[in-house]
Amino acid sequence: MVYHQLEQIQQRLEQVATLREPQVHTLIQQQINAGGKMLRSGLMLMLARFGEPDNAELVTAGAAIEALHLATLVHDDVLDHADIRRGMTTVSAESGNREAIYAGDFLFAIYFQLLSEQDPETVDLRTNARIMKRIFMGEVDQNGPSAPLIPTVNAYLSAISGKTAALFALATYTGATIGHLSAAQKKAAYRFGRQLGMAFQMIDDLLDYTQTAKTLNKPALEDLNNGIVTLPLIYAYQTVPDQLKPLTKTAEQIAANADEIAAIVRKHGLPQAHQLAFTYTHRAITALNPLPSSPTKAALTKLTQQLLQRTH
Repeated sequence: MVYHQLEQIQQRLEQVATLREPQVHTLIQQQINAGGKMLRSGLMLMLARFGEPDNAELVTAGAAIEALHLATLVHDDVLDHADIRRGMTTVSAESGNREAIYAGDFLFAIYFQLLSEQDPETVDLRTNARIMKRIFMGEVDQNGPSAPLIPTVNAYLSAISGKTAALFALATYTGATIGHLSAAQKKAAYRFGRQLGMAFQMIDDLLDYTQTAKTLNKPALEDLNNGIVTLPLIYAYQTVPDQLKPLTKTAEQIAANADEIAAIVRKHGLPQAHQLAFTYTHRAITALNPLPSSPTKAALTKLTQQLLQRTH
């Protein structure tokens, strides 16, 4: 049932994501069809299964969530100077940053269009607006002009709570809302999505140091090569600052010394980062407690555990 609904969500997004600019249109359609996990809309569908899993609103809501997610990715690729996304050329690499920003803005507009098409009784506009603001603030926290080059762990957590976890929380909360779950269950769904999103980003950051480009479907050490500091490097910097300070004075220096930094991080930063990801994974599973025991709950628990072990 979920797989059929995911196919409908993808088809719906393809239908609405049409641009008059042929090249950018083609690139966006390629990204939509590039085999992304559709994890967020899938989680939305699974949470709805605790209530009303056949609600027709789910397809439109899922397409909205995927449009919002893709918009953030397109803009991220501009900020991170990324050339590959989901194994394909990014919009910014193929058509330039200006076109990529336009494309991302267009996808944000599609998100609002799809929200407007849903039943007002099942759309929590206040929550959608608050979470969208959190997503933007997470980007500012990480990439803004006053952001420190080597943030603290708490600053990192604050950034990813907006940049990544907020969208997971929106997806799970939306599923609970459209599924007409109780207020307590909707709160649990939101908490589950947020904790899972935190763990998901931490694992993403770990994979940048542990996997190859072939496994990741994008360049390995991409963050370091763009001068971006994530959790493993933060922990390593706390552990062996004397080794890392000379290599990390500027973002340009981090990029230039990426391989040497990565070797130090693999030795001194990965264990702590993995432990924190495990902690948030456990919190996500615990957040499911208020939801009734069912095959769906068991599947969510298993999926959460699998995400901790994933390789891409």
